[in-house]
Amino acid sequence: MTMNQTISLLAAFLFASVLTVGCVDYDDATRAVSVDVQLVAPEEFTAANAGLEGRTVVITKQDGTRLAATTDASGQAHFAGIVPDVYAVSTSWDLTAGEYAGLTGDNVVNEGAVVSGNINSQLLAEDRVTAPLQLATQLSINRSIVIGKVYYAGTKDNNKKNYLAGRYIELYNQSDHSVDVAGLYVGLVETNSSPAYTLAQLKSEYADSVVMLKQVFRIPVDKPVEVVPGGTVVITNSAIDHTVNASTDPNLLTADFEAKDERGRTVNNPTVRALELKYTTYAAITNMNLSQGGPGAVVIFRTDADVTSWPLAYDYGKTKGNQWLVAPKRYMLDAVEILKYKATGTDIATKRFYDDLDAGYITIRSAGGYTGEVVYRKTSSRKGKDGHRILLDTNNSSNDFQVSTTIGIREYDE
Repeated sequence: MTMNQTISLLAAFLFASVLTVGCVDYDDATRAVSVDVQLVAPEEFTAANAGLEGRTVVITKQDGTRLAATTDASGQAHFAGIVPDVYAVSTSWDLTAGEYAGLTGDNVVNEGAVVSGNINSQLLAEDRVTAPLQLATQLSINRSIVIGKVYYAGTKDNNKKNYLAGRYIELYNQSDHSVDVAGLYVGLVETNSSPAYTLAQLKSEYADSVVMLKQVFRIPVDKPVEVVPGGTVVITNSAIDHTVNASTDPNLLTADFEAKDERGRTVNNPTVRALELKYTTYAAITNMNLSQGGPGAVVIFRTDADVTSWPLAYDYGKTKGNQWLVAPKRYMLDAVEILKYKATGTDIATKRFYDDLDAGYITIRSAGGYTGEVVYRKTSSRKGKDGHRILLDTNNSSNDFQVSTTIGIREYDE
């Protein structure tokens, strides 16, 4: 082969390569896709697909854009024209007491239940019709008492200094009857910057059966504490009028209980009943150790067991340092997953709860706090028999909670 022939062949090869590259469909990476989502019934349901028809499935982009579809008789929701991206996929619906009994065979529950499922970060970048995305659902019993509000951020006082004394937790009675909350426990979950136990470690070490608590308080049992339908219980570290010191903070003179500060660094109100401190990781801290920037998950629970006899655990793989109270998950009545805000996206790897306690999470809109932000439950469209509001409770704080800087204590509509 002559030199000229070699050059001609090389040129022809290069030209063909350019043509081949030019034929690549670069639009394929952003081509709209079709996705089917298959609901998977809770394990308590006696029939696999029973009760799954006509349910709403929502997919939500990180910018808040939402798309919804309704499931067919087999429990599948069909989405078309989906722009490839990372989405949250969720569903939830209420069951009456009769529906709950019919689907589970359990006749004990009288206030119904909520079925919910959630996937926090799911890449939808290709067609999923022949192999639908599986969305597992969990069943949670409708609770009489729920965590209605958590104010942990703190604020700036009238001199622009950091102010944390006015923080509080508020409980709410959803039910149509008065509830005696004497003996109810409030637990604050450990708040290491990295979890003491990741979800995977909790599963491997404890079969996903416990919650690690840094503090436990109990509402006193010396006399009944009746909460009427739609009523609230406000628990704080300092039951004073904080508006005097910080105009954006609440007046907590009407708080029901106070976590007393034995060090005397926080002003306490002697007329307000004391919470009982049952456990604290930090010997010097006897009031509620709420982290102003998060994380700060909260649980409420009941048990006749002696919680002070429950085992303690160091961080995973450690044999010294802080110790956390190992609380059995079966006692938990309600839980709210509060994570630390990040402008680049919340790190869901720091979640402390599996989906059966809280399938989502809530954050304030600041990494450092001191913003006066309160996280609180949205109001649902349902009403109690006497007309009191029913707060949203789908077992998913991403759906159920919102953030406000103006909401007051015992308020839920702005």
